[in-house]
Amino acid sequence: MGRIMARVTDRRADFCAYTANRITARNALVVLEDLRTRNMTASASGTSDRPGRGVRQKAGLNRAILDKGWHRLELALRNAARSTGSRIVVVNPAYTSRTCNRCGHVDARSRKSQAVFVCTTCGRDHADVNAVKNQRDAGLAFPACGDLGTSRSAKQEPVSRATGRNP
Repeated sequence: MGRIMARVTDRRADFCAYTANRITARNALVVLEDLRTRNMTASASGTSDRPGRGVRQKAGLNRAILDKGWHRLELALRNAARSTGSRIVVVNPAYTSRTCNRCGHVDARSRKSQAVFVCTTCGRDHADVNAVKNQRDAGLAFPACGDLGTSRSAKQEPVSRATGRNP
């Protein structure tokens, strides 16, 4: 059983490395959602006084999320990006599935189902395609220095001590 699981682990690692290499070789910018897998896979068991609801379903969902290896793919992308020069940008996933990419209107009623997004203002689109467009736009809007302007970025050009200007 250990040998079989080792082969499965090796195949997953190979898949992540191969996929990350192809993605970073073809794209200068890769945008990822900042998914908190630890929070997503938290137990639904509750306490002994108030047991959780849907514990069996939640356990199956947790197993499926952890089985996909999202974190391993992110690490492989970051590793491959170092050699290809691609930029990895992580965006906040909040409201990306509720915001219309065309008009910018945010409404929870726009998300009719898992696959259907109908903007209450301007029209219809596939829910996942709409969310990916929002994530792409958020990644493209990310500042070049990698910060949000709150302080001096570590990625700025070095400043000469004598003149206070860039060398």
